Amino acid sequence: MRILIVGGGTVGFSLVKQLSLENHEIAVVEKDPDICQTISERSDVLVVNGSGSTPSALEQAGINEAEMVIAVTYIDEVNILVCSLAENYNVKKRIARVRDHEYSGPNPAVDLSRLGVTQVIDPERAVVDAICQFIRMPGATQAASFQDDSVLMCSYNVPDEVPMSGKSIIQIDEIISPNKLLVMAIIRGETTIIPSGENEILPGDQIISIFPKATLDVYLPLLGKSRKSVRKVVIAGDGLTALHLAATLENLVETVIWITPQYNEGIDGASLLHSTEIIHGDGTDMDVLQEIHVGTADFFVGAGKETQDNVMGALLAKSEGVKETIIISTEPRHAPLFHSLGIDHSISPRLSTAREIMEAVHKGQIWATVPLKNTEIEAVRISASKGSPITEKPLKIAWKKMRKGSIVGAIIRNNTMIIPRGDTVIEPGDDVIVLTRTTHIDALQKMFRSRKKV
Repeated sequence: MRILIVGGGTVGFSLVKQLSLENHEIAVVEKDPDICQTISERSDVLVVNGSGSTPSALEQAGINEAEMVIAVTYIDEVNILVCSLAENYNVKKRIARVRDHEYSGPNPAVDLSRLGVTQVIDPERAVVDAICQFIRMPGATQAASFQDDSVLMCSYNVPDEVPMSGKSIIQIDEIISPNKLLVMAIIRGETTIIPSGENEILPGDQIISIFPKATLDVYLPLLGKSRKSVRKVVIAGDGLTALHLAATLENLVETVIWITPQYNEGIDGASLLHSTEIIHGDGTDMDVLQEIHVGTADFFVGAGKETQDNVMGALLAKSEGVKETIIISTEPRHAPLFHSLGIDHSISPRLSTAREIMEAVHKGQIWATVPLKNTEIEAVRISASKGSPITEKPLKIAWKKMRKGSIVGAIIRNNTMIIPRGDTVIEPGDDVIVLTRTTHIDALQKMFRSRKKV
């Protein structure tokens, strides 16, 4: 597919890297010459130094032949204008990143589809969804969802004396039944095991599992967890993300406390929120944290605009005894450092936005990849093309060459999740979630691509 990306910042460049893996023909329009040079040096794509709001730059980047335009500049109005121009060039799919909720909220003042936008990506909503994954699955080291949140994938460390410890995969299947669950990988020390039914889960293992959302309440008790145990969440920070997170959590937990340094923002929030307790104060002030008994909270979320404030607030909350901490960080490369300091989860708004945009890219190659922390493994969602090697044969035959480095975790067919077995046959059009070593991505794509295209 010929895809034109307007905006080469963190989101745009992340899209370039992911879409290039799928052998799409990519072009980028970016105003900043330094960013243009960086993209040119690090990727093999056409880069045009210019404004995406000008037809000349878009034409130079090949908009006449483009099948999709993705506008991810920092300015909403530019992204909307790019899509409007793209409609005039008969581009079929036109995606815009839009932050202003007058455009992207539940009741937008303007119907952007009438201005040429076929899909709106809301960065705040993407971040809120990522945060809620962890709150919904307390204790998870990593969490992700697929297929409109109906299929969940999570990674957990297995402590001593929990029901799952010492059980084989077959025994776990029997306990879970009739619910569906697949343990896709066991990470034991430096070794990653693609398990069979006889493999046992041992204390200290990290396990990666995939299951329908309905299985969650049955699965968590096996790890000594329960999402019902999450009763109190403290949010610290200003901005739309903090407000939207509070509104979402009101439906998930008993007590939500929002600390905001902006008095007027708190007043506005009080008119929009129902049960959230709003505190005017600084989330890095220990007196404020002690006043709200932050140590009794299940989660502290640093959701402000400044990464350093989010980090400091989370560390102070951790020192008071909060169970888990989540921060929003504009520096995704610093995530390992934050983790070493004791922060449980770090979420990058830009990378979350990029992943959501990948969800919007058409079915046919890799839809989404989720790198797993501290491993060389990725969870990949991919669609099976007609005539591809993966189709028309039982998995025990079709997957024979791939099984040492990859495992098929789930098949989604007609919005229904199927846990695959050896005799399962993948059909053209099936969406398949695979856990694979990063080095096997190219081989994986060949398995799912039509032989004619190869």
